[in-house]
Amino acid sequence: MTEKSFNQLCLQIGNTACGVCREFITFFGFSGDIALAAWRVLRRPRHLNWRSVLYHADTCGSDAVPIISLLGLLVGVILAFQGIVQLSRYGVEGYIVNLVGAVIVTELAPLLTAIVLAGRSGSAFASELGTMQANEEIDALFTLGFDPIAYLVFPKIVALVIVLPCLTIFADVCGIIGGMLISCEKLDISSTEYFSRTLEVVKPIDLFQGLLKSIFFGIIVAVIGCMKGYYTERDSQGIGRSATSAVVTGIFLIVLCDAIITGIFSSIT
Repeated sequence: MTEKSFNQLCLQIGNTACGVCREFITFFGFSGDIALAAWRVLRRPRHLNWRSVLYHADTCGSDAVPIISLLGLLVGVILAFQGIVQLSRYGVEGYIVNLVGAVIVTELAPLLTAIVLAGRSGSAFASELGTMQANEEIDALFTLGFDPIAYLVFPKIVALVIVLPCLTIFADVCGIIGGMLISCEKLDISSTEYFSRTLEVVKPIDLFQGLLKSIFFGIIVAVIGCMKGYYTERDSQGIGRSATSAVVTGIFLIVLCDAIITGIFSSIT
């Protein structure tokens, strides 16, 4: 390695480290603004833009039901296929019900739903706020005496916190149905027996773990998407970069949060 390339490598590492530090500072500052907005809304719930909450709950929720249901069904089918192949080597393929039920409810359904919404809603939030920032609409709200965080950002967070657990339940049901279709075909068990065994395997703590993850994932998707759009550069390229960064950063934080929550529940149970 030549001295010039080594210097370029060090410069790139330094720029990356500085960029990460700036991202953390921006994230914590933006989170503080959201916390202040949440406190004001809790004191005066009428000040929350409920129309915006319902609008985003509709666009982020009902529009995503078909793709979430289809992906949940296919994931259940794939998991059952692979699980039967691996478990049959040890003669315990009957435990496929345990595998599909536990993995879908605690891990795959909330994670899959969050990743889909990070691609759909996270990028949409970043593009929307980025366009408003480029058109100086957010500055106009400041001038008119509105708090952009409370008026634009907080309703999106509330909407995703409501919607994402509901979509996770859709993914749970469809994933279990997908596993049932393959298990009943390959193992010759009835659907009634499959569902009864699933209810025995899936404990309330498993369902609570999956829904708790989905709430945190909804907060991450909304906060990251809004933050990237709120602090975007005021040009078309900046809006595009913000939308892309919102998806990438959101998915990374979703997986990180999933690992942390899974570790906590593993140590408790």
